[in-house]
This record gives sequence, C-alpha cells and structure tokens, in this order.
Amino acid sequence: MKQPQGYIEKGKEGLVCKLKQALYGLHQSGRAWYFELNNVLNEIGLQKLNWCNCTYFLGNSIVLLVYVDDIVIFGQTRKDIDDVLIKLKGKFNLKITGKTKRLLGVEFEETDECMLIHQIPYIDEIYKKYEHLNIPISSLPIAKGIQYSKRQCPQSNDEKIEMREIPYRNVLGCLSFLAGRTRPDISYAVNNFSQFQNDPGLDHWYGLLKLFGYVNKTKHYKLRLNCRYIDIVGFSDADFAANRDDRVSMGGQFICLGNAPITWRTFKEKSVSLSTMEAEFMSMVECIKEITWLDNIMNECASRDVVKYRSKPVLLADNQAAIDFLKSQIENYRTKHIEVRYHYVRDLFYKDLFEVKYVKSKANLADIFTKPLTQNELNNFVENVFVY
Repeated sequence: MKQPQGYIEKGKEGLVCKLKQALYGLHQSGRAWYFELNNVLNEIGLQKLNWCNCTYFLGNSIVLLVYVDDIVIFGQTRKDIDDVLIKLKGKFNLKITGKTKRLLGVEFEETDECMLIHQIPYIDEIYKKYEHLNIPISSLPIAKGIQYSKRQCPQSNDEKIEMREIPYRNVLGCLSFLAGRTRPDISYAVNNFSQFQNDPGLDHWYGLLKLFGYVNKTKHYKLRLNCRYIDIVGFSDADFAANRDDRVSMGGQFICLGNAPITWRTFKEKSVSLSTMEAEFMSMVECIKEITWLDNIMNECASRDVVKYRSKPVLLADNQAAIDFLKSQIENYRTKHIEVRYHYVRDLFYKDLFEVKYVKSKANLADIFTKPLTQNELNNFVENVFVY
C-alpha cells in the first residue's frame, strides 16, 4: 500500500507499506477473509462440502452454513452447537443472536409443521419509500396477453429525458431482491422488465408499477418449507418464440426438495428454437444442470450420514415430444441441428442418473416462469407453494 499522507519519512518516499491484514473495500479482501475463515473452521475440525463452498460439517452432528461473516449452525444437540461456538469465540469476536429469525433480509417463522419464510418488513419498507409514485393495485404480476418489447422504448429525446427522472432501476432492483428469495411468483415479470432497464419506456414503467402493486397487495404470502421426504423433483417448461424482439424462447425451472421449493429461475434461452419441442428440450437441459448439482450435494451429505438420500432425481416436463427425444438416440432432419451442448442431458439419462416423467401443463409448476398466467392459474401456483 502507498504510504498515507502525513506519515512519509524523508529518504523513504519510495517505500510502500506491507499490510498485516486486508483492507476493506478491495477486490481481494473478501477472498482473504474467506481463506482466513476456512482455515479457522478446518482447525476446529470442520470439513467443507466438496460441492458447496459455504457448507461445512463436523462428523454428522454439526452443519455450518457461511455467507461472508454470517454463520448459521445446525446441531443434533445444544451441546454440539455450544462446543463449536466456544471454539469460534476463541478466534473471532462473535455476536450470537440465538435461533435464526432474520437472515440476509429474509424473515424466518417456525411452526409445528413447517418453516415459513417471507419479506413482509422489506416490502413495507420499499413501499413506504416509493408510495409517492401512486402505485396501483393489481391482482396479477403481468396480465395475461400483455407483451412488452423494445418498440415501447423512448423514441425521442424528450421521452428519454423524461425517463431519466424515473427510478426504474431502483424499483426493479428492489423487486428482483424479492423474486430471488421468497417470491417465485414474480420471477417472470422481473426478468421481463429487466430486459429494458437500459432504455425503459413509459409502458415498461407503468407495467413495473403494477407489479409493485401486486407485490404490496400480496405481501402476506409466505413461502412454505416442509420436507417430509428427501427427493429432488424439478419442473421444466418453455414458451416457444416468446420474445417479440428476437423470437428467443423463454425457459423456466422450479426445483423442490421433497415438497419444499429451493430454487427457481426464469431465463431467455441462448438461441432461437425452430420448434416447441426444441425450446422445451433446451429448458430441460438447464433444469437438469441445476438438479445434477443438488443431487451431488445430497449424495455427499448422505455419504457423511447427515441425511438419508438414495432416490434418483425426477425431471417433470409437459412436452411429450421433448421427453421422447431426450430418451431416444435417433436423429433426423428436424433434430440433427441441435447443438452438442444440449445433448448433455441425454448422456446423464443414459447413465440412469435421473428419471424424466410427463406432467400435465396445468400441474406444471414451472409454467409461471415462462409467461403471464390467468388469475386461476396463478392461484393454483400460490396454493401449492405459499401460506397466506
């Protein structure tokens, strides 16, 4: 580090300071802290999970989760937890908050049957901050049949100047924070509006405000986490040529551990599909990539006797043609152009590493991540994953 002003000695102007610890704010500071914490955890006997760098085990009695300097500990007994805390106190200045009630902006509520997570205080906070925007009340994230495109972006300088005064990115960022943690029902809408954040138009802004109104109206929704059995089940879906600007299909995935939702995603596929089957197949590939990672985690946990996990993951899709293509080794003029990278999923299937099954479109929980739904369709999803 350069010598700070006022501390430079004559004749030593060309020297620099050797740091005894990382400085706050530098790119390498977080990495330095991670290595320091990892070394300490190893010293006290904790071992890192090979498939997840933020998870540590001590035999089969302790599971420790790390996010920067926030730590959550699970133990079979209170004594097991206290023993680890005592060792950590000898290395760091700890602030112990007790049973987890709030972590990383998410509220935790434990009931006799399940764990509920929500962000009601955060929604109240951002609504109070932006209530001067006259946020409308809405019963849907995006109304069925509504489509947004780049043609709705500002066309004149006056329109662009007007949009500069509108906090589009700020509001979008707040809603994105919700979508990735406790509100899968707004994932598609947030992804849709994110595509215009560099040059949003008034139509995009009014649509975003309606989404905000929907979130505020449904702020009492709490994501239900209960796991009576440990099986990985993934739902995959796609909307063929959904994007009006480039005709790229939208993909969606929703993955549960037992009946507890643990990861979900809305995404634009990487290339234009030539058929609905191709779009669905590409979405299935993205879903199975995530399922494979989760399966590796669960298998390693089982090898450490932390959980009992022996079943194969299941992939559910609502397109029989895509399922048949995944299972088949036959190529023809309608499928031989599909890129090699997408045949990854067929390789895993031939190795018997997962099962693939058909699910009716009405029962496909990934449908909400690919397009706007009707009120009844949205209600069906909400009843499956939320408590309200």
